[in-house]
Amino acid sequence: MSERNSSLLEPTSPEEPSLKLHLLSTVDIFRDLDRTEIDELQGMLDMFPCKKGQILYRPEERAELLFMLKKGKVEVYSLTAEGKRLTIETIGPGTFFGEMPLTAQSMHQSFAEAVERSLVCVLSRRDLEQVLLSKPRVALRLVESLSRRLEQTRAKLEDATLRNATARVCRALLRLHEGTLESVGVTHQELADGTGLYRETVTNVLNRLQAQELIELGKKRITIINRAGLEEAAQT
Repeated sequence: MSERNSSLLEPTSPEEPSLKLHLLSTVDIFRDLDRTEIDELQGMLDMFPCKKGQILYRPEERAELLFMLKKGKVEVYSLTAEGKRLTIETIGPGTFFGEMPLTAQSMHQSFAEAVERSLVCVLSRRDLEQVLLSKPRVALRLVESLSRRLEQTRAKLEDATLRNATARVCRALLRLHEGTLESVGVTHQELADGTGLYRETVTNVLNRLQAQELIELGKKRITIINRAGLEEAAQT
């Protein structure tokens, strides 16, 4: 295994270059590159399949790595002194994350865990520096992506310090749906981890929101049925 890989991962077989190529084309920061430029990046990356519950990164890891998620879902979280899990960020397909000051990404004292079957690629700091120097468009998209995520982090911090439990859950649901009325797959525990609330508190809030006909609860899925009402509740 190359030195750029996390010791917790094992690469896929080398017979899947087309899959790796498709992964790179779906990552936001590479979206301006053409097929030839994307193909050039393949040799810099290793690709890994991850089982649900597999840890990609632990606090004791020291390598500077940038992970890019092709499919699945990854949670970056920390543990409080009492052992409570606090979700820092939930990563979806096409998104990057990792431990690399160059990209303002840090998982210091944090874990990264695949909460679904996932597929990731990993890029070292040295290789990323080469890409940024040779392809300014990637650097521009990187800055844009980091700016969006900084704003999301600011909003979550505001929620945790200024909002009550109902508002925090409502705002979390609105962020997860990202402007669509389609249902999203999320558990009560995942919402609790992401809002800093107890699972029982989240369940009570969700039940009240359903009784008010603002959302509809399904098996590990939540659908917004009254967005305007939910947005109003998110301001309390």
